Amino acid sequence: MSAATEKVHQMEDYQQDEKVLGENVAVGVTETAQKDMGKVAIIISFMAVVLLVVFFYGLNQNLTSLTAEVKDLQAVRGEVEALNSQMDVVDGRLVELEKLPLKTRHIIMDGIIEEMNQKAAYVGAQLGEEEQAKLAKVQELLKDVQSGLQK
Repeated sequence: MSAATEKVHQMEDYQQDEKVLGENVAVGVTETAQKDMGKVAIIISFMAVVLLVVFFYGLNQNLTSLTAEVKDLQAVRGEVEALNSQMDVVDGRLVELEKLPLKTRHIIMDGIIEEMNQKAAYVGAQLGEEEQAKLAKVQELLKDVQSGLQK
């Protein structure tokens, strides 16, 4: 009986086959790993592109809203300037209103002095020359006071 005809295998055959088989497995694993790493690299690059698109879209939206806010701010600035000019007008009118009581008093006093002048002229027509001269001085003083109030 020979070992070749009988189904008997020797250990040396398996030991040599294991070395070749181990090398073949290592080469197979390396090739498979390279293919898998290529797939992973493609997936990662695709995800990076998707993230860039999302970030770009978000940034674009932020810039659009920022531009709208800047335009609104410019409009508000124009309105504030218009309000400032209106406030200047109102302040000027307020100053004039504050002066009104003084002007009113001057107008009333001017009327009273005018009345006194007319009464002095009437009384002067009834008096003698000496008294008329004194009354003329009084009328002159009243006219001076009246002109001072009109300023």
